[in-house]
Amino acid sequence: MRKRIIAALGAVSAIALFATACSTDNTGNGGTKVEKSSSSKKSEVKYYKLGETVKVGDVEYTLKSVEKTDERNEFEDSKPANVIKVVYHVKNDGKEDLPIGTDLDAYGPENNKLKSYPISNTTVDSIAPGKESDVTTGFGTDKLGDFELQFRPLASFDKSAKFKVNVQ
Repeated sequence: MRKRIIAALGAVSAIALFATACSTDNTGNGGTKVEKSSSSKKSEVKYYKLGETVKVGDVEYTLKSVEKTDERNEFEDSKPANVIKVVYHVKNDGKEDLPIGTDLDAYGPENNKLKSYPISNTTVDSIAPGKESDVTTGFGTDKLGDFELQFRPLASFDKSAKFKVNVQ
């Protein structure tokens, strides 16, 4: 019995030693290297334009204006080179109150997510079912150019409505 145990342990050790010696990855790094290709195989994303109305779930969004503003908040710690002001209209077709002002994400010219920037008349509120409201919000950015705005209700699993705008 003792000889069988020793033989089994010896066989397991030999297999482990053989498997380690035949390993092809000697770098010690985990993960997989991502290769960038020159041709994009992404599916085309449909972007909406300024003035168009889009329904996401039970909510309708209309992008009214996007512009650069010289307004700065003296109490804000961040000091972006530019601030863009976004005004949009929201209509709640749902059956519950809808939080507004937190339903927009903005991405800058370099595809980085922008942080909100407090400006005058910034809207963070809620609207009752069947009601509508204009919403004003600001975002800080270091560069101007093409911006992607994504609208989606705060607690929704629906796909975002994506708008593309150019701000100079």
